[in-house]
Amino acid sequence: MNYNHIPVIIPILATGYVFTVYLLLALAQRGAKITRNKIW
Repeated sequence: MNYNHIPVIIPILATGYVFTVYLLLALAQRGAKITRNKIW
């Protein structure tokens, strides 16, 4: 692994990180909706 590849890797990692956070938030929202519906 070269230092020349690092500027290419950083945006890829950032995109993966943002996508993961978005996915987890969507799952948490869906889980909250399901539990709210079960309580009522």
